[in-house]
Amino acid sequence: MDDWGAVKPEVTLGSIVSDGSDDFFDFDLTEIQKVLSNLANTDAIDLPHAELLQQQALRGADILCEYLGRLVKISGKLETEISSKKNKISLNYQAPEGIRTTADMKKSAGESAPEVVELQNKLAEAKGAKTLIEKKYDILIRQHHHYKEIAAGLRRTILGL
Repeated sequence: MDDWGAVKPEVTLGSIVSDGSDDFFDFDLTEIQKVLSNLANTDAIDLPHAELLQQQALRGADILCEYLGRLVKISGKLETEISSKKNKISLNYQAPEGIRTTADMKKSAGESAPEVVELQNKLAEAKGAKTLIEKKYDILIRQHHHYKEIAAGLRRTILGL
Protein backbone atom coordinates (compact mmCIF):
# COMPACT_ATOMS: atom_id res chain seq x y z
CA MET A 1 0.00 0.00 0.00
CA ASP A 2 1.17 3.51 -0.66
CA ASP A 3 0.59 6.64 1.41
CA TRP A 4 -2.88 7.10 -0.12
CA GLY A 5 -4.17 3.65 0.81
CA ALA A 6 -4.27 2.28 -2.76
CA VAL A 7 -2.89 -1.21 -3.29
CA LYS A 8 -0.01 -1.26 -5.76
CA PRO A 9 0.53 -4.27 -8.01
CA GLU A 10 3.58 -6.30 -7.09
CA VAL A 11 6.59 -5.66 -9.29
CA THR A 12 9.06 -8.52 -9.32
CA LEU A 13 12.39 -8.90 -11.04
CA GLY A 14 10.84 -11.63 -13.16
CA SER A 15 8.09 -9.31 -14.34
CA ILE A 16 10.70 -6.78 -15.42
CA VAL A 17 13.16 -9.15 -17.09
CA SER A 18 10.53 -11.38 -18.68
CA ASP A 19 7.41 -9.75 -19.99
CA GLY A 20 6.39 -12.97 -21.72
CA SER A 21 7.87 -12.00 -25.06
CA ASP A 22 11.35 -12.71 -26.33
CA ASP A 23 10.91 -10.52 -29.39
CA PHE A 24 13.22 -7.60 -28.79
CA PHE A 25 12.01 -5.94 -31.98
CA ASP A 26 8.81 -5.11 -30.06
CA PHE A 27 10.64 -3.00 -27.45
CA ASP A 28 8.96 0.41 -27.47
CA LEU A 29 11.56 3.16 -27.83
CA THR A 30 9.03 5.95 -28.37
CA GLU A 31 9.56 7.49 -24.94
CA ILE A 32 13.35 7.18 -25.26
CA GLN A 33 13.34 8.95 -28.62
CA LYS A 34 11.12 11.71 -27.20
CA VAL A 35 13.46 12.18 -24.23
CA LEU A 36 16.56 12.23 -26.45
CA SER A 37 14.95 14.69 -28.86
CA ASN A 38 13.79 16.92 -26.00
CA LEU A 39 17.22 16.90 -24.35
CA ALA A 40 18.96 17.66 -27.64
CA ASN A 41 16.73 20.66 -28.32
CA THR A 42 16.41 22.11 -24.82
CA ASP A 43 18.69 24.35 -22.80
CA ALA A 44 18.19 24.58 -19.05
CA ILE A 45 16.79 28.00 -18.26
CA ASP A 46 16.78 27.79 -14.47
CA LEU A 47 17.45 25.40 -11.59
CA PRO A 48 14.07 23.60 -11.56
CA HIS A 49 14.26 23.15 -15.33
CA ALA A 50 17.80 21.70 -15.11
CA GLU A 51 16.61 19.29 -12.41
CA LEU A 52 13.63 18.27 -14.57
CA LEU A 53 15.96 17.53 -17.49
CA GLN A 54 18.14 15.43 -15.16
CA GLN A 55 15.07 13.41 -14.17
CA GLN A 56 14.02 12.91 -17.78
CA ALA A 57 17.46 11.59 -18.68
CA LEU A 58 17.39 9.18 -15.74
CA ARG A 59 13.88 7.98 -16.64
CA GLY A 60 15.06 7.15 -20.16
CA ALA A 61 18.13 5.37 -18.77
CA ASP A 62 15.91 3.37 -16.41
CA ILE A 63 13.75 2.12 -19.29
CA LEU A 64 16.85 1.17 -21.25
CA CYS A 65 18.23 -0.77 -18.26
CA GLU A 66 15.13 -2.97 -18.35
CA TYR A 67 15.59 -3.56 -22.07
CA LEU A 68 19.27 -4.38 -21.58
CA GLY A 69 18.37 -6.99 -18.99
CA ARG A 70 15.91 -8.58 -21.38
CA LEU A 71 18.44 -8.53 -24.22
CA VAL A 72 21.05 -10.27 -22.08
CA LYS A 73 18.47 -12.94 -21.23
CA ILE A 74 17.43 -13.35 -24.86
CA SER A 75 21.06 -13.57 -26.04
CA GLY A 76 21.85 -16.21 -23.43
CA LYS A 77 18.83 -18.28 -24.43
CA LEU A 78 19.76 -18.02 -28.11
CA GLU A 79 23.36 -19.07 -27.44
CA THR A 80 22.12 -22.10 -25.50
CA GLU A 81 19.65 -23.00 -28.23
CA ILE A 82 22.33 -22.67 -30.92
CA SER A 83 24.68 -24.93 -29.02
CA SER A 84 21.97 -27.50 -28.36
CA LYS A 85 20.78 -27.61 -31.99
CA LYS A 86 24.33 -27.72 -33.32
CA ASN A 87 25.22 -30.63 -31.03
CA LYS A 88 22.02 -32.55 -31.83
CA ILE A 89 22.49 -32.17 -35.59
CA SER A 90 26.16 -33.10 -35.37
CA LEU A 91 25.39 -36.16 -33.27
CA ASN A 92 22.68 -37.40 -35.63
CA TYR A 93 24.52 -36.67 -38.90
CA GLN A 94 25.28 -39.60 -41.16
CA ALA A 95 27.30 -39.27 -44.36
CA PRO A 96 25.38 -40.12 -47.53
CA GLU A 97 25.81 -43.36 -49.45
CA GLY A 98 27.52 -45.28 -46.68
CA ILE A 99 30.65 -43.11 -46.71
CA ARG A 100 32.53 -43.14 -43.43
CA THR A 101 31.30 -40.21 -41.29
CA THR A 102 34.16 -38.16 -39.85
CA ALA A 103 34.15 -35.79 -36.90
CA ASP A 104 34.79 -32.88 -39.29
CA MET A 105 31.75 -33.83 -41.35
CA LYS A 106 29.57 -33.97 -38.24
CA LYS A 107 30.89 -30.62 -37.03
CA SER A 108 30.31 -29.02 -40.43
CA ALA A 109 26.77 -30.40 -40.61
CA GLY A 110 25.96 -28.90 -37.21
CA GLU A 111 27.43 -25.50 -38.02
CA SER A 112 25.82 -25.15 -41.44
CA ALA A 113 22.33 -26.43 -40.67
CA PRO A 114 19.69 -23.88 -41.76
CA GLU A 115 18.02 -23.77 -38.32
CA VAL A 116 21.38 -23.09 -36.67
CA VAL A 117 22.18 -20.33 -39.16
CA GLU A 118 18.74 -18.79 -38.53
CA LEU A 119 19.35 -18.78 -34.77
CA GLN A 120 22.83 -17.31 -35.25
CA ASN A 121 21.32 -14.50 -37.31
CA LYS A 122 18.76 -13.80 -34.58
CA LEU A 123 21.59 -13.78 -32.00
CA ALA A 124 23.52 -11.29 -34.16
CA GLU A 125 20.42 -9.07 -34.29
CA ALA A 126 20.05 -9.28 -30.49
CA LYS A 127 23.71 -8.32 -30.02
CA GLY A 128 23.26 -5.40 -32.44
CA ALA A 129 20.15 -4.28 -30.56
CA LYS A 130 22.05 -4.53 -27.26
CA THR A 131 24.85 -2.33 -28.64
CA LEU A 132 22.31 0.25 -29.82
CA ILE A 133 20.56 0.29 -26.43
CA GLU A 134 23.92 0.58 -24.61
CA LYS A 135 24.89 3.60 -26.75
CA LYS A 136 21.55 5.32 -26.09
CA TYR A 137 21.96 4.54 -22.37
CA ASP A 138 25.43 6.17 -22.39
CA ILE A 139 24.04 9.27 -24.09
CA LEU A 140 21.30 9.59 -21.48
CA ILE A 141 23.71 9.17 -18.57
CA ARG A 142 26.03 11.79 -20.05
CA GLN A 143 23.06 14.13 -20.51
CA HIS A 144 22.07 13.55 -16.89
CA HIS A 145 25.55 14.49 -15.70
CA HIS A 146 25.60 17.52 -18.00
CA TYR A 147 22.37 18.86 -16.50
CA LYS A 148 23.55 17.94 -13.02
CA GLU A 149 26.62 20.16 -13.53
CA ILE A 150 24.40 22.96 -14.83
CA ALA A 151 22.15 22.63 -11.78
CA ALA A 152 25.17 22.69 -9.45
CA GLY A 153 26.43 25.84 -11.17
CA LEU A 154 23.02 27.47 -10.87
CA ARG A 155 22.87 26.57 -7.16
CA ARG A 156 26.28 28.17 -6.59
CA THR A 157 25.11 31.28 -8.44
CA ILE A 158 21.86 31.47 -6.51
CA LEU A 159 23.44 30.80 -3.13
CA GLY A 160 26.49 32.93 -3.88
CA LEU A 161 29.02 30.19 -3.08
